[in-house]
Amino acid sequence: MIKKMSSILLFLYACIALYASDSIPAGYSRFITATTAGGFVLPTKNITLGNKQITPLYSAFTLKYGWATPLYEREGYLFRESYRGIGIYLPRFSYQKELGNPFSIFLFQGGLLKDFNPKLYLHYEINLGASFNWNHYDIQNAPGLKAIGASTNVHLAGNWYFKWNISPKWDVHTGISFTHFSNGALRTPNNGLNTFAPFVELVYNLDKIEKRIPKDRSYNASSDFEKGQVHDFSVMFTTHTLKVDTAGTGLRSRYPHKRYNVVGMTYSYMLRQTRRFMWGPSVEMVYDESINASFIGEKNPQTGAYIEYEKLARPIDRFSFGVSLKGEITMPGYAIFANLGYDLYHKDKREKRLYQIYGVKVNLIENVFASFAVRSTNLTRSQYLYLSIGYRFQ
Repeated sequence: MIKKMSSILLFLYACIALYASDSIPAGYSRFITATTAGGFVLPTKNITLGNKQITPLYSAFTLKYGWATPLYEREGYLFRESYRGIGIYLPRFSYQKELGNPFSIFLFQGGLLKDFNPKLYLHYEINLGASFNWNHYDIQNAPGLKAIGASTNVHLAGNWYFKWNISPKWDVHTGISFTHFSNGALRTPNNGLNTFAPFVELVYNLDKIEKRIPKDRSYNASSDFEKGQVHDFSVMFTTHTLKVDTAGTGLRSRYPHKRYNVVGMTYSYMLRQTRRFMWGPSVEMVYDESINASFIGEKNPQTGAYIEYEKLARPIDRFSFGVSLKGEITMPGYAIFANLGYDLYHKDKREKRLYQIYGVKVNLIENVFASFAVRSTNLTRSQYLYLSIGYRFQ
């Protein structure tokens, strides 16, 4: 079954890579990589067998197809040796029966941090995608697997590595990788799984890499930037589940099966002082159907079946209104942002007023963007993962 699944995934990956290669502009340097890694799951109390905490070891194999931006393009000039692409990640855990046979499909972007000499470079890389086929928490069959709450989870990784040019066509990368898997509280429990691994990566360059900028194609760095203000307006929507206190409720689990709708609006006033960074105040208004919802669990006296009853709070108490400070870093093809805020109007008895938002923004068309973000409280507790659509006024 594993071999069959791997063959299907490799076939789909090859199809995507071939399709992507047709859309890459001339002058971009294409490459393929194969990576092997071996490490361990960072210690957590949320993976247990019986009463015993376990720390699984794991190995992983990764295939990637990508392309590097030439230096005479705007992106190549502002972000040296910027590259991006698509990859597939195949981990295998020592406690395979408990965790399953997951795999991930992800997008990646990286670039140069420092060049030591013509043969040795220090690079970073960010991976963002989705992972599938996890075994997950179940009150009957897997009550000790609170780290993974759903079969499908977000895949987020950060890599730092040395790049060694061994020939015009071949490179070797050696470095470390941190990977996080969670579902952003779309389904609870959602404690997440974090892994650490050293890795070795072999790179084959399909095209000649041009290190020099042609004189007739040099990029004018001062031609496309002006300091100023930016106004962002966006609407968000998602669903999520809850973790509740079971004392005196008759509930069998702290994780009721009910899903709750969340919608909201955000306005941000951003000051743009450099090409790569903006900051400014932001206001967030959110309607969360789950705020102060209460539950009772009991057996039906006639059928004996277990039933959960819920009671929702008053509609006005489901709203919150907060102010925050937002920062946004421009990256090649996307932006990373974070907010630190405080709810001024807040009736939620489960969550703190202090909140954080961190996510990724991608431009769809001119002035229209989409954001993919997580809102959390108390710096560590994820409330929900959401998608937003917005418009930028300049």
